[in-house]
Amino acid sequence: MTQTKVDYPQVVNALRDVLGVERVSDDYVRRFAWSTDASYFRIVPEVVVHADELDQVKKTLAVARQFSAPVTFRAAGTSLSGQALGEGILLILGHDGFRNINISADGDKVTLGSAIIGAEANEALKHLDKKIGPDPATLSSCKVGGIVNNNASGMCCGTHQNSYQTISSAKLVFADGTELDTGCDKSREAFRQTHGELLSGLEDLAKLAKGNQELSQRIRKKFAIKNTTGYSLNALVDFDDGFDLINHLIVGSEGTLAFVDSVTYHTVDEAKHKASAMAVFYSMEDAARAIPVIKGESVAAAELLDWASIKSVTGKPGMPTWLNELKEGAAILLIESRACSEEKLAGYTRDVVAKLASFDTERPVEFSSDPAVFGEYWAMRSGLFPIVGGEREAGTSVIIEDVAFEAEHLADAANDLTALFHKHGYPEGVIYGHALDGNFHFIITPKFETQQDIERFDAFMQDVADMVINRYDGSMKAEHGTGRAVAPFVEMEWGQDAYTLMKQIKRVFDPSGLLNPGVILNEDNRIHVKNIKSCTEVDDLVDRCIECGFCEKTCPTSALNLTPRQRISTLREIERLKKVGEVDKANEMRAQAKYDVVDTCAACQLCTIACPVDNSMGQLVRKLRAPYLTKTEKTFLNIQAKHWGKVNATLSTGFNVLGKVNKLTGATVTGGIMKAARALSKEVPHWNPNFPVGGKMPKTAEAEPQKETVVYFPACGGRTFGPSGVDTDKRSLPEVVVTLLERAGYNVVTPAKSRDLCCGQMWESKGDFENADKKRNELIETVAGLTEGGKLTVLVDALSCTKRTLQAETSLLDKIRIMDLVEFMHDELLEKMTIKPKDSVALHVGCSAKTSGLDEKLIAVTKACAGKVQRPANIQCCGYAGEKGLYKPEIKQSALRNLKNLLEPDVKEGYYANRTCEVGLSNQSGIPYRHVAYLMEETTR
Repeated sequence: MTQTKVDYPQVVNALRDVLGVERVSDDYVRRFAWSTDASYFRIVPEVVVHADELDQVKKTLAVARQFSAPVTFRAAGTSLSGQALGEGILLILGHDGFRNINISADGDKVTLGSAIIGAEANEALKHLDKKIGPDPATLSSCKVGGIVNNNASGMCCGTHQNSYQTISSAKLVFADGTELDTGCDKSREAFRQTHGELLSGLEDLAKLAKGNQELSQRIRKKFAIKNTTGYSLNALVDFDDGFDLINHLIVGSEGTLAFVDSVTYHTVDEAKHKASAMAVFYSMEDAARAIPVIKGESVAAAELLDWASIKSVTGKPGMPTWLNELKEGAAILLIESRACSEEKLAGYTRDVVAKLASFDTERPVEFSSDPAVFGEYWAMRSGLFPIVGGEREAGTSVIIEDVAFEAEHLADAANDLTALFHKHGYPEGVIYGHALDGNFHFIITPKFETQQDIERFDAFMQDVADMVINRYDGSMKAEHGTGRAVAPFVEMEWGQDAYTLMKQIKRVFDPSGLLNPGVILNEDNRIHVKNIKSCTEVDDLVDRCIECGFCEKTCPTSALNLTPRQRISTLREIERLKKVGEVDKANEMRAQAKYDVVDTCAACQLCTIACPVDNSMGQLVRKLRAPYLTKTEKTFLNIQAKHWGKVNATLSTGFNVLGKVNKLTGATVTGGIMKAARALSKEVPHWNPNFPVGGKMPKTAEAEPQKETVVYFPACGGRTFGPSGVDTDKRSLPEVVVTLLERAGYNVVTPAKSRDLCCGQMWESKGDFENADKKRNELIETVAGLTEGGKLTVLVDALSCTKRTLQAETSLLDKIRIMDLVEFMHDELLEKMTIKPKDSVALHVGCSAKTSGLDEKLIAVTKACAGKVQRPANIQCCGYAGEKGLYKPEIKQSALRNLKNLLEPDVKEGYYANRTCEVGLSNQSGIPYRHVAYLMEETTR
């Protein structure tokens, strides 16, 4: 690329002129937040652009050309080699664009926008028993743009169903702004007229490669095993036509050749029947010798685990109990067979067992088609990464590399690699991988605190390269993409002739060198040990974070500002600055980051569910809020907690009054009153015409001796917020719950001073753990006194409140039974009630349902009460964050920005089980959302 110094302030202004202010950010905190991906690198871009439309990509490229500014394209950022980072313009796929899914009439092809997550594509194809070929381990998080650009593969797709083999066509934008649809004759012809030189240039390179017999043979040999080192040179020997060459050179190009708008794949069959077996060998050599024996139609996947891998998972929750009985040095082949029928599957498994009969194994090789059994097997394989990553020493990084060898070299290569772990001081290193394809992954957890640490890692990588390339002629990158991690070794692996071809490919596509420079091809032989990110300790709640990005798709603020990965990364930088003595810089960054990191985190804990190493950014944020509480605020919270009954009643009455004021004066006047009040206190909520009125406490019937009794605690949300403006049912939640329970034949007892009681969630969310825990203990003690010594069940009508209550550290919880109303409805009421289902409803399955493990029961209850249940796609959390949605409405507005458009026309009402969440859902959707108790009550009348 050009060495001209780029005037980035002008670049920022030019981008804002053509894209608008909101899509362009040069704020340092947000630029820093985007400086990390799942690799061990950190590169802070000069400006970040979020693009949702192709025109925005083209305008960004136009500005880049005008100022000679480099551009890096980024999808999910789950890549492991540093290819989703760049110093100049970082163009990120927006949260709402490039999300088209179009399936051909026969199901043999599917066209996917580059922002579609791989698992979403497979979900769309599921009813056809089809899927896309690539199956990387990150399929539930990575996006199609990244899958194509990295030629990502996984356990089953091997080299025969990856993107290179299954791509049909692609829609692209080149560095000069030209569009091309390689699957459209009209587009191809137009491109030929304007870019004939590019096409002929590629065709000449293909002729050159084919004409060099030694080189073409080497290319074919290198791609006989998994290989993503450098460009897809196999395209030059597999194809002649320029468009076919473009189609396949784009695969694995890591954003260095063009922007991928969408890709059309040939789909592959998804087998309905599966069975797995654990083959336990006495040595890695025996396991490796078995691989070529079993390879064939009968085996869909075979994962190899070395002794270090086995040791790392032994004794861990969910792992097979017999692992601790294995002899030292054992190795495991986890084998899976797949078929379209049970008969064929049985034939496959018999074939594999017969082939392994000549090997001496520690345990009998037995296949199981029971998901509960083979699920445990695969939990062992999938648990490796989070276990090693989660148990590493604080302050260390996690590096996952992947190399590939011909099958006959696997055992020796594994031994050599293990020796290198010990030689360079990485004894924790483990080896596992896709044995059928000769693909090893290995994990090490180095520190990068000193230059000595970096030099040690460099020496290790140099030895790995020497071993992989010079000893075994293997692949330095099998499926994770070249990136910066292996760019210095591309020429070493391929040789000068092939490397020259790669440089020519780059020049043909991107003569100015604007697209993702330094990735794949880099003349700096130390680029793999530069720009290494630190993993400074922050807090035990997040120190295990490996910055993989799995959390980002579930985070309700991902489209607003930051995600958990980015919040953790920012906090690590603040701590690093403090550690090196740059306290003023640390304080400045902390102040600048407060809104993005602390104020707008919903603390929903969905990141914990998605996280492979159990980080809890949400809980950390609650801790981080505590120091920001002023003495006045703490005093107010103390008074609020002490007199919560009066405060709660006043709030409920106040909302009723505001509702009447709104009717009399209109939303403008009411909104003005609330805005003026907010200037005096940040605890005053934002007003909207559909704001709920105050909630009412229930009246219970006189107890009947022959009936079973339950204790019902109406949580704060349902007591405070009654029906909203769009609600057709004007009863408050506690009234409906009592009606439902009494209809089911229960006596209902409520605490005498229910309004005084609270689980403490609202105090914890502000960082006031002292009052939060006091209120929770008060609640538990009060309801325990109503249970007749633990005989009566206690019901709570808000999922988040139930969850927090049950997290208390008190022996009282061992003596009483507290349940969420949803669970009680599922376990007890469904079988007692006669239900006449409604036609169609929407259901929100929010963060509290998921983190409390009641999501499936919530779904089951709703399905029992409605013929059709719609769950709008990708609505993970309402963003209301307890009561935060009252004061920071931008969180819920962002989290639910697509809800209204996603709801089907016949859906007129929605349900959940947390009142404040339902308020937010009603506001954003325009239809009433209520507790699922309303639905059951209505359908059992």
